[in-house]
Amino acid sequence: MTDPQDLRVTLQHFAENLSRWREEAARLRTRSKRGRMASTKLLVHVEDTAGELYREIESFNVTVAAVAKQSPLAAGELAEVGETLRLLLLDITELGTRLYSTRSAAVVNKPTH
Repeated sequence: MTDPQDLRVTLQHFAENLSRWREEAARLRTRSKRGRMASTKLLVHVEDTAGELYREIESFNVTVAAVAKQSPLAAGELAEVGETLRLLLLDITELGTRLYSTRSAAVVNKPTH
C-alpha cells in the first residue's frame, strides 16, 4: 500500500468504522444493563461483533505497518486509533461476559418443581 490515495481511503474506512464500533458497544452496554437473561441470539451477536472487531484490528495493524515503512512518525500518530479499537474490543468482550452471567444466574436461580 504505497499509493497515498489508497492509504487515505483505507484510513478513512477505519475512521468511519470507529463511530460504528462505538455505537455498537453503547447499544450492547444498554442491552446488558436490562438485567434480563440474555438471548442466544444476542450472545451470538456479541461474539460475532467481537470477532469482526478483532479482524478490523488485524487489518488496521497491517495498514499501520505499511504506513510505518513510509513514515514512522505518521504510524506513531495512528497508535491512538489502534488503542481505541483495542479498548472497544475489550469493552465488547466484557459486555459479553456480563451477558453470559445473566444466563448463568438465570440457570442457577431457576425454580425447580
